[in-house]
Amino acid sequence: MSEFQKMREILSATGLYDISQGNLIYAELKAYAEGLDMAFEELDEMLRECFAETAESYGLTLRENWLKRYNPDRTLESRRNAIMKALSICQTDYTYSGMRKIRDSFNLHGEFHAYTSPLKVEFACTDTLTNSQKNILEKQMKRFMPCWLDFELVTE
Repeated sequence: MSEFQKMREILSATGLYDISQGNLIYAELKAYAEGLDMAFEELDEMLRECFAETAESYGLTLRENWLKRYNPDRTLESRRNAIMKALSICQTDYTYSGMRKIRDSFNLHGEFHAYTSPLKVEFACTDTLTNSQKNILEKQMKRFMPCWLDFELVTE
């Protein structure tokens, strides 16, 4: 039911107003309803964009910028999933399963390899990345690695 129909129904029930097509009250209610419909559409969009699970445009972009995320796979679902995984990363995610969660938050594919001399973790990425993308992703992934551990992103 549109806002106009709701207002017409409520006001007609009082018996105080003649809301028939062509009179001034009808035209005034139509104008109010147009404005209310636009406001409610904007509120619905804002509510949708407030949550990563339902965001479709600026809500995802704001979170990606806030999280400093570079996502090579730009589909809507992959962006949502990457943001959800990034938001779930915590200080205890320095294990292999945590590193896989970090990898998944960037929508990357590949495996981690650990080395003891020097103490380092290498991520062998199977995705095709440009040098620029590789540098961006390496910097971003390093932020989540323990400070005592060297990290390197390697493309195959």
